[in-house]
Amino acid sequence: MAHQAIKLYSLLMYFLAIIAFFFLGLVYAGITEAGKGQMLAGGAIVFGYAVIGAFIGLCLSLIIAFIAKRSTIIKLNVVLTLIIVASFSYFTISYQKRQREKLENDSHIKKQPTKSKLITPVNEAQENKAMAMLKTKKVKKQTQPIMGLGMFTPNFYKNKALYFYSNLTPSKSVHEHIPTDSITFKQLEYGGFDIATAPSWLVPDHLKLDYDRLHFKAKSISHDFIEIVVNTTNNQTTFVDRYAGKLQYWPEFLLGIHSVEFPEPSKHKIYVKPLDYAETIKTPYSFMLPIKIQNQWMYVELQGDDYKAVAKGWIRWCKDGKLLITYNLLS
Repeated sequence: MAHQAIKLYSLLMYFLAIIAFFFLGLVYAGITEAGKGQMLAGGAIVFGYAVIGAFIGLCLSLIIAFIAKRSTIIKLNVVLTLIIVASFSYFTISYQKRQREKLENDSHIKKQPTKSKLITPVNEAQENKAMAMLKTKKVKKQTQPIMGLGMFTPNFYKNKALYFYSNLTPSKSVHEHIPTDSITFKQLEYGGFDIATAPSWLVPDHLKLDYDRLHFKAKSISHDFIEIVVNTTNNQTTFVDRYAGKLQYWPEFLLGIHSVEFPEPSKHKIYVKPLDYAETIKTPYSFMLPIKIQNQWMYVELQGDDYKAVAKGWIRWCKDGKLLITYNLLS
């Protein structure tokens, strides 16, 4: 029956099998939690499962086209069509349900901004900061932010809550201390996480969980605890379990961001060598991409508006315990 492999109904079967098994791959990835705990790679892993499913579907349909009868292939086309319709309907309804829940949450926040002691999920640090300032009357604008050691990122894939501690006893372990507050996380239906509950005063340095970004500036570190800044408007700090997340010291953190810039470019220079008396670079540029860090110096690639390199040089990124640059996490 090799001749029927190129018949119209067989070609239709190939197409339907690819689409149907693509959806089945997505479903299988969701059931097995294939992308769980993989941060930004989670989406790629789930998509990979779907592609593998589509490939399996194509292979099976080719085999069936050679050995099955015409009537069997037509029946299979009907079954595959039903699978596609059911899968598409399921994913569409699930998406609409999530959108409704999001709108309901947003509506609840607007109607009751001061009654709840906990904040509902938010997506942007600026929104969170505004809520904290409204609820905390004595907050003053912070003009001298703490530089700290780097950034602490909680492992919300592994831990459903990040506990805050105060009044530490150095001789006691983490488990012998009683938490004074916490952030709890919830997993979204199609991967990723969001904040379920948090203190009203919480204002982290960076909060963008749709990109797996939740960063707190680390002020100090001990054997069991890390002291983090939990409110950037007043430099309020608390302690967390050192092993409840990852601490990236400034060099490691800055090498993983998109770009850096000077708050006031006219007051800073770019040098050909990491020396204050070295020759300076005058080439116009739009972006500075971190390449290497050496003590207080950072080697950067200068790029134009077209994102093409125009020069490379050294800048001072910190001095006397202060950051001399600002940075862009994503773009």
